[in-house]
Amino acid sequence: MGNNHSTYEKLEIGSKCQSLKVINNEKVGDVYLVMYSEIKDGESNHQINNNNNNNNNKPSSFLNDIHYTIVIDVAGESNDENGIMGLEVHIVLEKKSKKIQLCFERKFGENQIYQELSMYLGKIENIYHQGQPLEWYFGLNRVILTEWFKEFIENENRGDKWSIYSNCYTFSKFLIEKFKFNNIYQLNWPH
Repeated sequence: MGNNHSTYEKLEIGSKCQSLKVINNEKVGDVYLVMYSEIKDGESNHQINNNNNNNNNKPSSFLNDIHYTIVIDVAGESNDENGIMGLEVHIVLEKKSKKIQLCFERKFGENQIYQELSMYLGKIENIYHQGQPLEWYFGLNRVILTEWFKEFIENENRGDKWSIYSNCYTFSKFLIEKFKFNNIYQLNWPH
């Protein structure tokens, strides 16, 4: 069955991905909600990261035009020094058609173009590709693309046009609900 929806993947199949190995078993499967906002004049990424867990101290520009993504740390690479790393999944608006586009990216730490705020949501289990982060990366890509994305746009008549029902926030929340199914770990959407 073909997929008429646009998808892109920015995965560098270079030394960083081909040599993807488990770094920290305790962090494998950690799931984060990452929110991006454009950096405005007079503000810096440093301001956002220093106030990571205090919503009251976020610069005012962060509250507008937020883009939501989900990151799964498939290799336990995330740490305080390098930031969050792993498979980043989100949808964007294709400007010409106004349709949603599914995106898979390899997140390598902090973004320098946008302000970034992240929240730890919990953990998912690597059932099928234990100890093989690259295979798990592609396995997650496959199930999200071939099953979950289609379900997202078809359920509740969301459709494939960007709207109040089909956007990066609702898709991120949808992914967390899918990951919670048959998951032995705690995984919660923020309130």
